[in-house]
Formats: sequence, C-alpha cells, structure tokens
Amino acid sequence: MQILVSIVLMALIGGFIGAMTNFIAIRMLFRPFEAKYIGKWRVPFTPGLIPKRRDELAKKIGEVIVEHLLTGDMIKRKLEDAALQKEVTLTIQQLFEEKMSLQTTPDELAELAGFKGGKERLIQWVADKIEQELTRFLEEKKEAELQQFVPTALKESIRKHLPSMTEMGIERVKSYVLSDAGKAQIHIMLDKFFTEHGKMGSFAKMMLNIESLTEKAQQELEKMLTQPETEQMILHLCETELDHVFTKKLQDVLVLDKKNQLVEQIRRESITFLQSEKWLNKPIQENLKKYETQIVANIIPYATLRLLEFIASHSADIMERLDISSLIEKQIETFSLDEVEAIVIDISGRELKMITYLGGVLGGFIGIIQGVLAIWM
Repeated sequence: MQILVSIVLMALIGGFIGAMTNFIAIRMLFRPFEAKYIGKWRVPFTPGLIPKRRDELAKKIGEVIVEHLLTGDMIKRKLEDAALQKEVTLTIQQLFEEKMSLQTTPDELAELAGFKGGKERLIQWVADKIEQELTRFLEEKKEAELQQFVPTALKESIRKHLPSMTEMGIERVKSYVLSDAGKAQIHIMLDKFFTEHGKMGSFAKMMLNIESLTEKAQQELEKMLTQPETEQMILHLCETELDHVFTKKLQDVLVLDKKNQLVEQIRRESITFLQSEKWLNKPIQENLKKYETQIVANIIPYATLRLLEFIASHSADIMERLDISSLIEKQIETFSLDEVEAIVIDISGRELKMITYLGGVLGGFIGIIQGVLAIWM
C-alpha cells in the first residue's frame, strides 16, 4: 500500500510540475509586457516573447498576408468570379431601385454630397468645372483638325446633300437675276462700271442703251447658270472649300479672343440653366423614371462588369499602391498588448489549454516512472 501511495504521490507531483511548467511557458509568451529589473540587472526572459518581438511580428504578419494570402492574383480571380459579379450587380440594382422610390431634388442631393449652403455653391462649382474642362479640352485639341470633331455620319450627310444644295443655290441666284430686283441691281452695277471708267466709260454709256444691255446681261447670266458645267464647277468649289474647312486646325478657327468668348458664353449659359428653379426642384427620379428599366437591365450590369474587369486587370498595381503590408503592420501596432494577448487566446485558447494538460500528463507519467525506479532501486 505504501508503495502505491508513493507512486501516486510522485505522479501527482510530476503532473503538477509538468502542467505548471507549460502554463508558465505559455504565460511567458505574453507576460511581462515590459522588462523587469533588480537594480541594474535585467531579469531574464523579460519582457515576454510577443511584447519583445511585437514590431517584428507585426511586420512579418503583414508580409505573410500579402505574399501568401491577399495576393493580386487572388484578388483578380475573385473579381473575375461570375458569382461575385452577379452579386455585386444585384446589390447595385437593388440600391438603385430603392433610391428610385425616393424623391430627391438636385438641391437636396447637393446637401447630401456635402455642399452645405447648397444650391449656389453647387451651381458655382459646376460652372467652374465646365469652364476648366472646356478650357483644358480646347488647349489639348488646338492642333487637331476640325474633321475630328465632326461625326462621320454628319460629314457623309453633308457630302450627300451638297449637290442638291448647290442646285438649290443656283436656282435661288437665277430667280434673283431674273427678278425685277435682280434687273435693277444689274442696271446699277453697269451704270457704276461706266461711270468709274472716266471719259471712255461716259462715251460708251452714251453709245449703248443701258436698258437693253441690262436685259442682255440677264439673259447671259441665266444661260450661264443653266449650263451643267456651271453647276459642276460650283459643286467642285464647294467640295474643295468643305475639305479645306475640315482640315483647318481648331486654333485657326478659334483664335484666343473667340475661344475665351466661347468658354465664357458656355459658362453663362450653364449658370442660367442650373439656376432654373424648375430644374433644381424637380426630383431626379422623375427625369430617370422613363429610363429606369433600361438602366437596371442594361446599364448597371454593363457598367458593373466593366468596373470589376478594370479593377481586376489593375489589381496588382492597386495592391502595390495601397501597400497592404504596411497597413496591416500599422494596424497591429495600434493594438495594446492586452488586446494582442486576448486575440491569440481567443484564437488558440483551447490548444493552449491542451498544451498545459499535456504537460501535466507527461509530468505524471514521468513521476510514475520515477516512483517505480525509486522503489526498484
């Protein structure tokens, strides 16, 4: 009986020592938070491992997360996932439909966007922005030819209708030439011609009948305007001039003073439009209502997909610019040591307890062996 008691006692003592050893070792990971001194002598193993290596730990965690967990490729794959794209699209559609059920005026939207004192600041901001962007656009495109700003369909339409417009113009001129007003104008021009040529002109004027000469000029002008060659010549001149206009540079058409006038005029018109009470007080939803179905069914899915594709294609650059490793490191450094300890224990508390129990079991087993050996010896 005494032998059994000795073995059990040795097992209990060994188990206690083993459990306490592991318990103290675990506690020494976190405690103490700062170095302890006896006089000038620093107590060994102070501070604890985690407090001592806190900065290195924070940096290493950030590097591990970026290099092995939150990588650019992983972000890209996630953004390209069809399920995620569908979920994001559905969320945006739901948010849009929720907002469409409200009545939000541009003035109220300005307040929500942070434009306190609302309407006038918004109007001024939009007008200034229009002026800046228009000035920048005209400066960037000053070397560009005018044809770059004219839609291809419009250019083709102008060229297509140029023959009929030329024919119409000739008919208008011919009608004027044959009219009483045209005849009177020809008479005045002939009279002026003879008068400007001094004595010879006056002599010719006396010898010729101005009225008959005027009628003859009318007939010749009508004959000339009726000939197909005249129409072809005028059409060719119009086409040549049109090509010349299209190849002009923007800066040649809009000289500095005209450019400034254009910018200022557009700015004034923008302010006039924005100051319209009807526009400012009309809910945005009313303007969008007739397009709601198209926006939900087509525009939102398309825009969402393009946005996610853009982010995915630039995910590596975005991750590099965000410097996630540094963000994680700085965030961990903001945690107090109590918080770090609580996080670790919350994550691995069960395992740490099992390590303590394992120390007790091993200590007890060693105590039993020691008891047996002591009796046997």
